[in-house]
Amino acid sequence: MVRCFTPFVLVFFFLFVYVSPAKGYDDEPGHGHVNADHEDVAGEKPSVVPWTTDEALFNPELHKEQLVDTTIAGFHHYDFHQTENRFYASKGNVGHAVRWLRFAPDLSPGFSFTPDTPYSGYRFSLDSIRYHRPVHVFSELFYVLGSEREQLFYAKHNQRLHERVTGGLKYQTVNSPGLYSRLGSRNANFLLYLEGEPRERYRAAGSLIINRIINQESGGLRDHRSFEEDDVRDSVLVYSAESRRRGIAFRIQQSYQAGVYREDDTLSYRSFVNLGQLRHVFTYKRQALVFDEPVAPSPFFYADEEPHNVQFTFDSTLVQTITNQLNWMNTAIQPTGQRVPLHVNVFVRHQLTNIRQPLLDAGAEEGEYAFERERYAHFETGLQIASDPTRFFSFDGFAHHIAGGYNDQDYSLGGSVSLGDATRPVRLSLQAAYAEQEAPYLYHRFRSNYVDWHHQFRKSRTVNTGLRLLIPRISLEADYYLLNRPVFMNAEAYPEQPDQSFSVVTTALSTNLEAGFIRTKHKLLYQHVGEDQYERFPKWISHHLIYADFSLFDEALFAHVGFDMRYNAPYKPMAYMPVHRQFYAQDDYESDHSLLLDVFVNAKISRVRLFVKFENILGLVTDIPPVYDIPFYPLPETMFKFGVSWMFFD
Repeated sequence: MVRCFTPFVLVFFFLFVYVSPAKGYDDEPGHGHVNADHEDVAGEKPSVVPWTTDEALFNPELHKEQLVDTTIAGFHHYDFHQTENRFYASKGNVGHAVRWLRFAPDLSPGFSFTPDTPYSGYRFSLDSIRYHRPVHVFSELFYVLGSEREQLFYAKHNQRLHERVTGGLKYQTVNSPGLYSRLGSRNANFLLYLEGEPRERYRAAGSLIINRIINQESGGLRDHRSFEEDDVRDSVLVYSAESRRRGIAFRIQQSYQAGVYREDDTLSYRSFVNLGQLRHVFTYKRQALVFDEPVAPSPFFYADEEPHNVQFTFDSTLVQTITNQLNWMNTAIQPTGQRVPLHVNVFVRHQLTNIRQPLLDAGAEEGEYAFERERYAHFETGLQIASDPTRFFSFDGFAHHIAGGYNDQDYSLGGSVSLGDATRPVRLSLQAAYAEQEAPYLYHRFRSNYVDWHHQFRKSRTVNTGLRLLIPRISLEADYYLLNRPVFMNAEAYPEQPDQSFSVVTTALSTNLEAGFIRTKHKLLYQHVGEDQYERFPKWISHHLIYADFSLFDEALFAHVGFDMRYNAPYKPMAYMPVHRQFYAQDDYESDHSLLLDVFVNAKISRVRLFVKFENILGLVTDIPPVYDIPFYPLPETMFKFGVSWMFFD
């Protein structure tokens, strides 16, 4: 059973009645775009609470602080994984795996156990921490209530502990049983951070993350045509399976500004000679993955394979990594006011990886659960350069190489050039990158009760060139990819590596248009994959946001009333395999034109923000068939959602 949030609800209503929240909002996943220069259409400006990213802490000359967003534009995008353009496919309930529909391969170097991040937004990561820097205290409570006891909640608190030290924590959870059978989710995440400059020329930061994701696994509808005739007959493939992900990660960073003071007899003051910044980063990550089926294994998954255990399934995989990294940068911890003409970052990284998978077919005595263990260690070296980004002409570049371990001889390089700085109405950027990478570990080696494989795939090669053009109210993006030997999950849910090369082209056009009190945002995406036997993406996707912006009662209330629409062209959507929790190509089902329409009201009264939303309003039309973003998980028909946010600064 999904647990209730009664204590949190009581706290929420107590604060709502007795405390007057202050203005401000953070750009958590799904809550719009944050920009320090952004101004809402209603004239609202961001709060004075700045936040910064992990890299900006130690390289402020290349990364600006941003401000907490206080606007209500996009506030109805409540789900933690959502973004403004909403180019994703879901299983129909919050807290479950999602698949991003925009082709964007990960070219970052290093070890990867799985090929993607299907729970983006439902788990915290060390690389996406927002370090808030309030004057005194900054807190927020956020709560969403939906149909069928759907509840989302997060609470965060940030505080200045000392003149030079700030800290914060955040707790986030999703509890939802789902509208249909076996789609329940119980996710919880915790984040703690501390950062500051306790001594002159010395900066340190530490962060801790704990993630827990628990999803019921149904395998999808057993007969979707019967379901479409009568949705009470929602018979699914499995009724007892569950997937669990538990992770813990922490990072300790410290940086020292090397340099000497030089006496200037002429001007009678000391000038500082910057000799660069030395930085050390220690990271530990532990992730446990479990697929639990306490009854006999389902014959619908890998029917041609013979399960190792015919009574139940308990697949437990553990991945641990320890990383030490040393950097030298020629930039300063604190901005000096003198722009460095060329920013240089040189680093060396050592990573140790331990992988433990179930050993189900040999070596275990009765009652003992045995494991197969593998260990890898590698060294990665890298160089990053960047010119002054405030100049009209700027450029950057990078190069990485790995020696030893699972990713031995992986390398990547690339760069970009830009015309026009951020203050100009027109900006053009050209980029290019090349990567030669080992496939994610799961493609090479996987062990489970249902199926196991051991492959020796060759390294994949990816060439990418792209263009970005920004003009007033219009953004244009175009990318060309040449893929050689990419690995993917084929129609039988096995990893496969094509021998040939093929191309992928993506273009995206974004516009923001206004007419009186009517505001609109549009994003259109076109994609073409030059190989049918590869991952599937819709050729055309679009997202449209149209709303009326107004205020009432002498501007005591600001509101947006409108609709949110997403369209997908027909294509063969990727299916989902619960056994290894990955998406794979399927050839049995082609979706029709998919149109999802939501009606919403966003409002702000004093400093309280809320939304009311009806998702998939077209579901009220009885002759419209169900939408399957992922076969065969039907998206719910019309569902009511209500959300509210409070912020506090004392």
